[in-house]
Amino acid sequence: MSPEAPAKQSINIAVVSTNDQTSRIQGAVARRAFVRCGACIPGHELEDWRQAESELVSPLSHGLMIRDEDIWVGTDVTQFKEGTIEIWVSPRHVTICGESGGGQREKESGPAQGEKLVFRVLHLPIEVEPAAVTAKLNGSSLEICIPKAHQEQCQVKATTA
Repeated sequence: MSPEAPAKQSINIAVVSTNDQTSRIQGAVARRAFVRCGACIPGHELEDWRQAESELVSPLSHGLMIRDEDIWVGTDVTQFKEGTIEIWVSPRHVTICGESGGGQREKESGPAQGEKLVFRVLHLPIEVEPAAVTAKLNGSSLEICIPKAHQEQCQVKATTA
């Protein structure tokens, strides 16, 4: 590798249940709301929670293409600091987690607010195979290939439920 070439950024992909994804996100929101609450008037806890949630969690802005065997998702990752991106996948949800890249909103709230992680959430239209997900960076774009769950697996789940 030549000295001019940028280092390849690694992306951690983890199979995480929907409940665990929700728990992790709510924990981060709770920490952010608690930090905010230190200077707030009692009785404003719900307002603090909603404010923290709006700062940390939002839907994933993406392009989505459903093909025969997989789903392709493309998104811009300039909002994340380099090297901090994690992808959590469950059969119906994808969460991209990472440290905020220092956009205008982050500069206004400042580092004293505690939580640096932000979450971008995508609810999938069909069941997928979380363990087979792959992702690659192409400049500032993140491309995620998510294989669909096999039809037999979906039918077995439906008959046993």
